[in-house]
Amino acid sequence: MTSRGPALRWGSRAVVGTWAVAFFALQAGPDPTLALEEAAETVARVRPVFEEAVELARAEPPRETLPEPEPEPERAPEAEPEARPRHEIATPVIAGDLRSGDALLGGGNFPVLSCSYSSFPSFRAYARAMSALGARFVVVQHREIVGGVDVETGLVRDASGLAAFSPRARDYTSEPGLSFLARAMRDRFGAAAVVMMLVPRSVDAGLFGRIARFLEERGEHHQDYREIRGRYERSGSGILLRVESGLRRDGREVAIDLLFDLADIADAGARA
Repeated sequence: MTSRGPALRWGSRAVVGTWAVAFFALQAGPDPTLALEEAAETVARVRPVFEEAVELARAEPPRETLPEPEPEPERAPEAEPEARPRHEIATPVIAGDLRSGDALLGGGNFPVLSCSYSSFPSFRAYARAMSALGARFVVVQHREIVGGVDVETGLVRDASGLAAFSPRARDYTSEPGLSFLARAMRDRFGAAAVVMMLVPRSVDAGLFGRIARFLEERGEHHQDYREIRGRYERSGSGILLRVESGLRRDGREVAIDLLFDLADIADAGARA
């Protein structure tokens, strides 16, 4: 086997850490200031980002369309060549999980999430599934959200209505499938510009709350862990997250067996 296969597998590993950040929700009327933990979900499995207080403010980018992006190389699925049916879901998320997880988002002490999306044939397929879930891509420069961006067209638009999104933002700086758009955003906004993804707050709240409850039910606490590991899987046109293990602060890796339908969690959040 050439080195290309392992490199692609390594490059599709995503790590979520935390920054403590604050930004304006950019709503009409008074601008509420939110406490936002912004995380780096870097595809090369780099070290977690250290907590750092920053402030994200509004900028006014013009609407523009980028040239046609370069073709993204397709990669063969690692372990899940076929989408999994939705009826496989085995881990329900209840209203109490959403409430406790929302509190954990505010507190900023939940372990890093380290998740692979290598079962998707390309980053674009993964991004489409997350966008269908309600995720949005934004451009951040010098710790300011300077605009939203459509990963399909490259259209830059105003980044408004951010209050409904999780404070754990995902940074795909090392993702080859996003390199064209990342270069274009650096050309447009400056060398410090990065493309990040925001997911609905209810999704991370449901995940954090249910994982924390699972650990409590077996006599542990989420603060005993520094990393939760898993992988995203396709489910028809949707997306699952299979949590497989956790890395404790004492260095031991222990098994965790949870399977989440992210669309179901988002729907539960909308009903709450």
